[in-house]
Amino acid sequence: MKRSAFAIIAVLACAGAAGAQPSAGPVGSWAGSMQFTRVGGPEPFSMSLELRGRRAVVALGSGHASRTEVAARISGSRVRLSLPGRPWRLALDGRVRKGRLVGTLRQGPVRGRFQLSRRAPIEGGTLGLYRIGTRPLGIVQGLGPRESIDYERDEIRALYQTGRGRYVVGAGLSTRNPTAGTASFTPNGAVFRSEQGIRVPLRQEEVWVRSGRAYLGCTLTIPPGSGRRPAVAFAHGGGEAPRRFNSIQSTYLNHLGLVTLSCDKRGVAQSGGVYPGGFPGVPVVDQYARDVEAQARFLAALPEVDPARIGIAGVSQAGWIMPLAASRESAIRFMIGIVSPTLTQGQTDHWANLNAQGQAPPTRTDEDMEAEVRATAPSGVDPLPAIRAMRIPAIWLFGGKDRIVPSRLCVERLDPVSREPGRDFTYRVFPGGTHGLLFTANGLIDEQARSSRFVDGYFATIRDWLAARGLTG
Repeated sequence: MKRSAFAIIAVLACAGAAGAQPSAGPVGSWAGSMQFTRVGGPEPFSMSLELRGRRAVVALGSGHASRTEVAARISGSRVRLSLPGRPWRLALDGRVRKGRLVGTLRQGPVRGRFQLSRRAPIEGGTLGLYRIGTRPLGIVQGLGPRESIDYERDEIRALYQTGRGRYVVGAGLSTRNPTAGTASFTPNGAVFRSEQGIRVPLRQEEVWVRSGRAYLGCTLTIPPGSGRRPAVAFAHGGGEAPRRFNSIQSTYLNHLGLVTLSCDKRGVAQSGGVYPGGFPGVPVVDQYARDVEAQARFLAALPEVDPARIGIAGVSQAGWIMPLAASRESAIRFMIGIVSPTLTQGQTDHWANLNAQGQAPPTRTDEDMEAEVRATAPSGVDPLPAIRAMRIPAIWLFGGKDRIVPSRLCVERLDPVSREPGRDFTYRVFPGGTHGLLFTANGLIDEQARSSRFVDGYFATIRDWLAARGLTG
């Protein structure tokens, strides 16, 4: 599997312009970017800073801490502040020079710089979790226009900006017309399709997880409340995946009361280390599994996390990574696999190639293609030995129209293992579900763009499975 089609779920953060302010000091609104120059990955990401007296509101790019209010020290043209982070706080030190606010950042061994100009805050500050009554609404960003996810209704729609904090709600995942209403956002709330919502005050921190010699750049998100909560770390699908690709699942798990840790894949975005490539060979899967194991150990050491309730979740290619990690790392106590293959890499890729990766309608029946894959010798990474070695609760969710992973063949292979004494393995195949578990007629990529909903019961299945095992907050 060369790339995960699930990585299409997206949101676009747009920075609006504002008139220049007369003050020569740092008080006011600034926006621009920051990047790491040592230890972390060098890819820049968005940042905005609102300075009001001795307080500052900092918003970082999609997938990062979306809105954090902290104390600020201002002296002349200089401003200093620090954001929550682990194992170290993130310290920023800047000065106004030639109309720009420029400076350095430091977080333990990590170093970097930022450069901002006088502009309105980035719209990324409104990404996150809202509640309309008791109904959760997620606003996330991946690759395209920002997306709204009405989790209880399994609905997803793109949002298209019409003004500062104002949007029209699109017809589907990445289709604008016919629009389905409007949405507007403030720092503390939203009006979504004429319904009032409040912003859930999630606590987010920029953190670094050491895996071998590499430091992985991650965002830790802690829901409101106190005491030790269950927690989840994520394994990525194929390709150069940043942390924001986990936002749909992470936001929903935050709604359920779970702490989440979402990291950029090694060598990608802000994570250090060397990107080992997209092809899931044995050494690559082993390295990614070790990164997931390091994330689970990081969570186990946090005072907000119950070390007996730490899990991992992931999509697509993660199906080969997570069982290996779970079979080796005792800190991992449960697993959620989303369109995650249980067949070998070679057999799975053969199915995807027969289906033109979902780019065009297949010329043969599913049964005919399944028979050909069934007759193909296993090759490449095989997750079954690690699955057999797992002694933790696990659930696999598949799409009945997945053109990337052969869902029925995966169930054929998984079912006998799930029936063995002492197992707590669950699986479900959703009719009409694509590789992104969006509902379509044929599972094609262009159908996904027009779809406005996930398969019925997708999020409720995760909620009920976790609740039955005491894994919600």
